[in-house]
Amino acid sequence: MKTSTRLNSLPPYPFAKLENLISKKRQEGIDLISFGIGDPDLTTPDFINQSLVEGLSISGNHNYSSSAGEKSFRDSISLWFEKRFNVSLNPDEEICALIGSKEGLAHIFRAFLNSGDTIAVPNPGYPLYEHGGTMLNDFKPLILDLSEESNYIPQTTQLQESDFSGIYLNYPNNPTGSVIQTSELNNIVNICNEKNSIIVYDNAYSEITYGGYKAPSILQCDNAHQNSIEFHSLSKTFNMTGYRIGFAVGNKNLIDGLKKIKNQIDSGSPKFIQHAASTALDSYNNGIPPKEILDNIKTYENRMSLLSDGLSKLGYEVKIPSGTFYLWMKVNENCESFAMKLLDNGIVVTPGSGFGNAGDNYVRFSLTVTESDISKALEKIPSC
Repeated sequence: MKTSTRLNSLPPYPFAKLENLISKKRQEGIDLISFGIGDPDLTTPDFINQSLVEGLSISGNHNYSSSAGEKSFRDSISLWFEKRFNVSLNPDEEICALIGSKEGLAHIFRAFLNSGDTIAVPNPGYPLYEHGGTMLNDFKPLILDLSEESNYIPQTTQLQESDFSGIYLNYPNNPTGSVIQTSELNNIVNICNEKNSIIVYDNAYSEITYGGYKAPSILQCDNAHQNSIEFHSLSKTFNMTGYRIGFAVGNKNLIDGLKKIKNQIDSGSPKFIQHAASTALDSYNNGIPPKEILDNIKTYENRMSLLSDGLSKLGYEVKIPSGTFYLWMKVNENCESFAMKLLDNGIVVTPGSGFGNAGDNYVRFSLTVTESDISKALEKIPSC
């Protein structure tokens, strides 16, 4: 059957390719240690699972929700946001529930841009921005080449000299782990306001940070409510990837447009999952995560130290990030050939090229394996 031009324009999704390679190796009987896809191995906290079971027994929770989400969930989001970021939001006008933040990130620009309009996408960056959110919607990607020297943050001149109707930003950053300060966000907000450009801010890793760094919301910037929409996910913070639950917050008109798109294509996340998600957000005390989440972050921090120390001893250039559970490492060869070399040794890493050509000489480790497996992997990784 003939496929569309827009579908044919998409490259293979890098994680799907990786999954196929992993499946093939396992069929060959190879025992793999996978630092590939960012799917937490840590369990969902018991109090959230118990809330899910409770939600299943509530009358009416097996019926359709609304595309915007249940009022109780939106109220929890509003309260969490105010305590966590000191930002007040109207739960009826400035919040929308999502079936995982990925679907909202892919759909948002469909409500405001027209075929052929340009969206600035980071390079390296999460593949959805360039592909699912831009090319698949008949928009044109403007590739923003970001460098390690600038901490993978777009520079003032770079933004001022570029012409775009929208931009994707993501900090703490996947795949690099780089973070941003509020002053730097303010600068980007002001430049984009001058361009009348929409900012889509992916803040999925806001709660996974180290070394005293606390990730900001773009809505803490003075003028962000004019042009910004921020996306959050419970997947990584609460180990709820399979729940598929997230939310968007920000400018009323942007939220309204997203709701109208969702009205046409989905009927909202299940009510019992939103019930559990409310419990998760409500577990914060004055903006501080519960013990379970703090313990998880400490676990990632310990894993990061173990892996980075081991790689450094092998001669690799590594830098511990201030956010995410990813370690972005430079290699002295093509990233795909390096990844295949490790795969032959039973170790899975993600080639940096899957995040754009700026990642051609990098690989990403996802710290979703035990310390024991990290130690075993380090014995199999060749020295630099």
